[in-house]
Amino acid sequence: MFKRIALLAAFFSALPAIAQVRAAAGPVRIVSLSPHITELLFAVGAGDRIIAVDSYSDYPAEARRIERIADAFTIDVERLLTLKPDLVVYWKSGTPARQQEQLKALGLNIYGTEQRRLEDIQTALLEFGRLTGGRAAAKRAASRYESDLRDLRVRYANRAPLRVFYQVWDRPLYTLSGVHVVTQALGVCGARNVFSDLAGLAPVVETEAVLARNPDVVIIAAAGLEGERQAKNWEAFAGLNAARMHHIYTIEPDLLNRMTPRILQGIDQLCRTLDQARLRAAPAAASLRDPARSSVARR
Repeated sequence: MFKRIALLAAFFSALPAIAQVRAAAGPVRIVSLSPHITELLFAVGAGDRIIAVDSYSDYPAEARRIERIADAFTIDVERLLTLKPDLVVYWKSGTPARQQEQLKALGLNIYGTEQRRLEDIQTALLEFGRLTGGRAAAKRAASRYESDLRDLRVRYANRAPLRVFYQVWDRPLYTLSGVHVVTQALGVCGARNVFSDLAGLAPVVETEAVLARNPDVVIIAAAGLEGERQAKNWEAFAGLNAARMHHIYTIEPDLLNRMTPRILQGIDQLCRTLDQARLRAAPAAASLRDPARSSVARR
């Protein structure tokens, strides 16, 4: 009898410690509502705890096998509640306000995150490590990212300046302003966004405005046949420096648009292409669709 009582007492006294261990391990059922959040969670070792994602989460390959419960406009609230997540992580500026209010009204444990500059990615890795109990993995990932970013800045320092028009889409003609991380990426490569002075994140511009600013290089954020189609539209403008020098290129947009460590691959490709333009040796509408050529290793 006394032995049984002693065992029970030992068990109940250990409960606080067990609870602390579970808390330190972080949530075990996570929902990600943005592809870059999904990537960051995998980067800090929490990918196996993601139970649902948005429809655009496609990296790493394991993410494609996770259940989809949201897109850019809607969340399957009924399914979300059925899954009983411990944590729902959303993108503050990328999740519509209506969806954010909807999440708050559900009474779930939610967390909003935001990254705008290259340095924010390192911070986000540490943030996600704290959030999920993966501090050690997060510190390693953040250290690698900081080192690789520093290497890129050193490698492409002191390049001859180039003026770049970055095209997001052509119907209508969207570009990116100076507050977007792509402008900072161009700066790493020694280039300047010709529309860095515009307001908003992704302003619409007219073709005449592009011709007036006469960029040295046009970078089109589209791959494959779509990228080639958009590139050809600029070739007819003989007075455009970029067209005259055959400095019109396409690039895989996900590598530069997603705020994850993979952005360094996109920056490396961007910088190497701009180096081609400086040498006046690049073919028209050259494609950057081969990430394997990047000197920044795939994570």
